[in-house]
Amino acid sequence: MDILDRYLQAIGEYLPAASKDDTLAELRVNLLAMIEDREEQLGRRLTEDELVEIIRNHGRPIVVASRYRPQQSLIGPEVFPFYLLALRRSLPWVILFSVFAQVVNLVFQTHGRVNIGAVIGAAIGHLPGTLFAFWGVMTAVFVGIEWACRHNGTSIAQPWNPRDLPRVEKSRGKVPSLASGIADLIVSAVMLLWLLAIPTRPFLILGPGVDYLKNQQIGFTPQWHTFYWQIIGLLVAQLVLKAIMIGIRRFGTWRKVLDLVVHALGLGILAVMVRAQIYFVPAQGFKSLPHETLAALNQAIYLGFRVALLIATLKLIWDVVVFVRDTWVGLRATSRVVV
Repeated sequence: MDILDRYLQAIGEYLPAASKDDTLAELRVNLLAMIEDREEQLGRRLTEDELVEIIRNHGRPIVVASRYRPQQSLIGPEVFPFYLLALRRSLPWVILFSVFAQVVNLVFQTHGRVNIGAVIGAAIGHLPGTLFAFWGVMTAVFVGIEWACRHNGTSIAQPWNPRDLPRVEKSRGKVPSLASGIADLIVSAVMLLWLLAIPTRPFLILGPGVDYLKNQQIGFTPQWHTFYWQIIGLLVAQLVLKAIMIGIRRFGTWRKVLDLVVHALGLGILAVMVRAQIYFVPAQGFKSLPHETLAALNQAIYLGFRVALLIATLKLIWDVVVFVRDTWVGLRATSRVVV
């Protein structure tokens, strides 16, 4: 029963890995029993429409999976997977920017004489508070979404039909779930809003280091205005493509192509940052901070962006190779079937 396998696969996307196999096995037994009971009542095998109706009545995959998770009170079972995925997607960025803020802070405090131990210690010391604040903000956002859904009687997910479930994937990797796509879109939107707020609230990226910038009369280079809006433009393009990808999840090839384009846009953002090279300069008429400090800071940031660009480039090349290979294998398999 292909549609039953697709249904169980969709449920499995939201289950904890440790208990996933046992849970799916239990669900399969229960569903097969329901199907057999219905066939005995009718005295014949079920049609596809009747099978679809049984699966639809059993429940949406995301809701069924929530029955096997710990009960959530503030965030319901339909919204919780989106909340969990949003936390996972944004956590690396929160850690990255937290460490960056501490590096900037220490550079200005020590006039460029920063050792790795001090950076690690400061990052570890401040990280719990940063993560707690981030968790609080994200939780408040999704509690608001949950409240809005309950208050208005709406659903964050689209109306579903078992026939729309993706086909079972055996060898080409996991197809991103709807929850994953929406969580990624939310994280991208939050990052865009965060960047838009930086010009008026620079502490969002520099943390305590913004006070040292003011005291030492240091600012961003004039070229940053141009680079900033280039980055915003690329992020807006990413956001639009991610929204489109949510609507074409069933069209695997097109979704993968757009995914590669999204990653290429991310590469463009890093390229813009590398092209800047110099990020901080003394304010006009002030030279209170040693030149070596600014040079060390700019060089460290530049090196970090170059390393990130190299890693992202290699990742994109690998993704393109995998896409071409899978497409070629799929075309060969299709040609064999036609012959």
